[in-house]
Amino acid sequence: MKNTIKIFILFLTAGALLASCDSYLDRQPDEPLTSKDIFKKQKTTYQYLVNIYSWQPLYDQPACVSASTGNLPWEACSDETSFAYLNRYYTQINYDSWTPALNLYRNATYNNLYKGIREANYFMQHVYECPPEELGDVDKGYYYNEARFLRAHFYAMMLPVFGPVFLVGDDPVDFTQTGLDERERNTWDECVNYVANELWEASKGLPDSWPTHFYGRATKGAALAARARLLLYSARKLFNGNDLYNGVVNKYGDHLFPTQYDEKKWEKAAQAAKDVMDLNLYTLVGADGEDPYGSFNSLFTSVGSEKGAVEKIYTFIASGYQARVVATPPKVGGTAYGGYGVTQKQVDAFAMSNGRYPITGYTNDDQSQPIIDPDAGYSETGFSKFKHPIYGDELDTYKMYQNREPRFYINVFWSGMTWHGANKKTADIQFFTNGNSGPGASHNYPPTGYLAHKFINPALDTSVGGTGTNVFGFIDFPVFRYAEVLLNYIEALNEYDPSNMDITLYLNMIRKRAGVPDIEEVYPDAVGDQTKMRELIRRERQVELCFENLRYFDTRTWMTAETDNNMPVYGMNISAKDHKSTGEFWQRVVCKYDGGRDGNRVFTKRGYLFPISQEELDRVKCTQNYGW
Repeated sequence: MKNTIKIFILFLTAGALLASCDSYLDRQPDEPLTSKDIFKKQKTTYQYLVNIYSWQPLYDQPACVSASTGNLPWEACSDETSFAYLNRYYTQINYDSWTPALNLYRNATYNNLYKGIREANYFMQHVYECPPEELGDVDKGYYYNEARFLRAHFYAMMLPVFGPVFLVGDDPVDFTQTGLDERERNTWDECVNYVANELWEASKGLPDSWPTHFYGRATKGAALAARARLLLYSARKLFNGNDLYNGVVNKYGDHLFPTQYDEKKWEKAAQAAKDVMDLNLYTLVGADGEDPYGSFNSLFTSVGSEKGAVEKIYTFIASGYQARVVATPPKVGGTAYGGYGVTQKQVDAFAMSNGRYPITGYTNDDQSQPIIDPDAGYSETGFSKFKHPIYGDELDTYKMYQNREPRFYINVFWSGMTWHGANKKTADIQFFTNGNSGPGASHNYPPTGYLAHKFINPALDTSVGGTGTNVFGFIDFPVFRYAEVLLNYIEALNEYDPSNMDITLYLNMIRKRAGVPDIEEVYPDAVGDQTKMRELIRRERQVELCFENLRYFDTRTWMTAETDNNMPVYGMNISAKDHKSTGEFWQRVVCKYDGGRDGNRVFTKRGYLFPISQEELDRVKCTQNYGW
């Protein structure tokens, strides 16, 4: 296993290493690549391919880790989480206080992706020049289609962020050519059709899987999964005849967004997900539901082709330091920032062990007034003895956290729990003011009184400090996994064929693995009811895919962000002086420390898409997005 990890980490980081070692790859961003030496050898050809992979964003690093705009803001800007850290750019998105001139996260969401597209274009044009004695035709085909996949994948990551973008085609030099004033963004449908076709064609030339030492390279399933996600987004309200964008017309008179709703897009999205399913290469880890805790542990803490690989379609392996240090409470010791807070809204989303969702809404959209399902067996009154189902600790626990579904215990760490590491346990983690991991004792604390726990590996000892992978291990971050594909499929089916039996079949498959009863047992009236089933599918996505960079795009492409992201962030009352069962900690309150803001987040219609940066507008003079 160690060798597998070492090989793959070298594979991922080779691009960065080569830039300092090989002069022909040590180039300025806009310098054309003209060296004839790169493609003479298999080694340097392969190194160039690895360099294309290196333009992928750091999926595993929340934007809270540093003030850099190089990380992705999706978790910090979703309604799942709240971070304590001050002066971070994501707060300007959450409070609608940004402008196109700020260029927020431009490198991770735009510049670097276009650089990767340019590199892929150049590689695709020259890979077949490698002599046959160095690289055979089969491997050349794989290399070519890996680059083709990455090029399309980079576009697919930009599209839900910005809407229509510039399609470069096979031009290897991006926008360094003359005539920039004549360039304009392609339309949404042009972009989606091009990218979806490129992913489809790339899938034909990619293998089903790679040998263990090449784990992480693009496969047929990766290309089809990327295509399925893109076509699902394209079918959703934001990009499917949304009236808000009818007036967005480019300088040539073309509507950048579709002006009419097209139900066929749902059918295409369903088929795209089914194309992944029909490969018969993937399944859910622990699909029998016999050990949901062990299944999720192996899925989110194992690395490489070990347990969990049957569900992982395409992943990003990196040091676990960045992701885990922000989810480890300071009391544990070592390097522990403990500021990756889970919102009360996300806590409310998880089902009970009987499969019912306890919170069905909020009176007047006030999260301090939850509407409780009387049949869920849920209570927010009192404490009682409780044995944690994963760690076995006997705790005097708030009833809100008792008898919840397994995914709740995988994902949420609350005040008073015991932290488990490889060599020691740290009892009674305290998130109240002057508590051992709360405000006052440290500037590192979860502002909601909860920590995200999904990728925490209790086999690792994070208490010894340091930043090495021996302390925090590696994370195999799921860029695409099979559970998402199934959820994509049933969502699309429900929109154009709500009586289709596959909806309950595959929804139940996900619920069974999670250890909760079938949907028709719990909500029989939802079967065949498009509206009710839509809400249940969306709730399952919110729970199953939390903390995986997807919720941000779900609320925006569904166009629910005007509610979901335009309301106060709630959590427990960390201003309390203790978390005794009789104290004030266990109250729903507006979070006062949401990235240094007051917790009253603001979302307006312009926030459905990022603006085209002012820098790009000045350079290309293209059409700006709505509201900017």
